Amino acid sequence: CLVALLCALWVAVAQAQVAMPPLSARVTDLTGTLTAEQRQALETRLAQFEARKGAQIAVLLVPSTLPETIEQYARRVLDQWKLSCKDIDDRALLLIALKDRKLRIETQYGLEGVLPDAIAKRIVDEIVTPRFRQQDFYGGIAAGIERMIAVVEGEPLPPPKTATRRDGGSSNLESLLMVGFALVFVVAGILRAMFGRVGGAA
Repeated sequence: CLVALLCALWVAVAQAQVAMPPLSARVTDLTGTLTAEQRQALETRLAQFEARKGAQIAVLLVPSTLPETIEQYARRVLDQWKLSCKDIDDRALLLIALKDRKLRIETQYGLEGVLPDAIAKRIVDEIVTPRFRQQDFYGGIAAGIERMIAVVEGEPLPPPKTATRRDGGSSNLESLLMVGFALVFVVAGILRAMFGRVGGAA
């Protein structure tokens, strides 16, 4: 009975997982979103990066990862996929679950230091997602890949734009107020010298 129960549980867990597609390229699109030309352009760019740097980046588009979370599915894909026979751990996955409207950049521990979760989230939120909102899926993926490559090669992300705007706006306002107060005293002095105390006050 115990063996039968364990077998039933194993079957239930297996059925709860989304089937994993075989990896035959660096870019796998199970949604039909990308054209053949777009897939080839991304494939070529990623192959060039791998040849130069040694690290591997893959792109996977699926309709949905449910009932798994995108984090669970991305981890499972990255653990099982290998783009070559080389035993390396410098791998990253850009996963797009189109119907779920979810994105995820998952990395193996060889890239976790240069592409941590905080940086990966910024790439998704600031670079990929805005283009996806405009239905520019190829542009979003291409831009996300370029930023991932740049970060791995040592180029840091720029400071968040929102924080920069707040600081700049506050600084500019303070500067304008200081200039305004100075002008009041200077102009008042000139007017008093020209028209006397009564006219200058007016």
